[in-house]
Amino acid sequence: MVQRVRRRERDQAREQLVRELEDELQTAYELQMGLMPAEPPQLEGLDIAGRCSPATHVGGDFFQYYSQDGKLSICMADVTGHAMAAAVPVMMFSGVLESEMKQGESLVDLFANLTQTLHKRLDKRTFVCFTMGSLDTDTRILRLANGGCPYPYHFRAATGEVAEVEVDGFPLGVSAEADYSMAEIQLEAGDRIVFCSDGIIEAWNARQEMFGYERTAAAIEQGCRQNLSASHLLNHLIGQAHAFTGETPQEDDQTVVVLAVAT
Repeated sequence: MVQRVRRRERDQAREQLVRELEDELQTAYELQMGLMPAEPPQLEGLDIAGRCSPATHVGGDFFQYYSQDGKLSICMADVTGHAMAAAVPVMMFSGVLESEMKQGESLVDLFANLTQTLHKRLDKRTFVCFTMGSLDTDTRILRLANGGCPYPYHFRAATGEVAEVEVDGFPLGVSAEADYSMAEIQLEAGDRIVFCSDGIIEAWNARQEMFGYERTAAAIEQGCRQNLSASHLLNHLIGQAHAFTGETPQEDDQTVVVLAVAT
């Protein structure tokens, strides 16, 4: 009798702990989602869409848009870890990024300042993979920098082909002295830029096959050749990844942001 009572008390305590943890994760999830835009910016001649699908209640992915001084900036980050281990760094990074964006620095200087700040504030096991595109909305010149994220994909309407924009750099926070480079692209009518986190590329199916870079590029090219809108192209890419993985649980956050130039 006493053992049954004690067992019941342990079960009740365990259930209470689970409920409290779920409530905590839900609160953190809502905070994280609140850091990301509810709607994309509306700019003449441009079509923009973005979505983050966390693998758990709280993931490490994050994206944001900034519009200032005739420039549109698209930012995407992937913080190491999941659940609460990623939630706090994501929220901290969002604040640091917003503060740095107000300085109006070049992409190279922005990345250098971010990695210096994060190297001081993050523990040695935590870093931020970060990619950013800054578009001059008048000239349609896009400048790209990258620190550890998958390369952005560029669909050229003139050729009907997709290519990776190869720009490299260490993840933010790994080294205070890291150097960053920048790529520059002249976007033309019908062109598209697709940013995606490694949760898309590294999606696995039950046969232990990875969705991979080639399938990602092929899905983007197929959607672009169908002249899909930014939101439909986003859904097409995520849908192709999900069709590939089937019932296999999603192990990483999946984030996609699409920038399309009107024809």
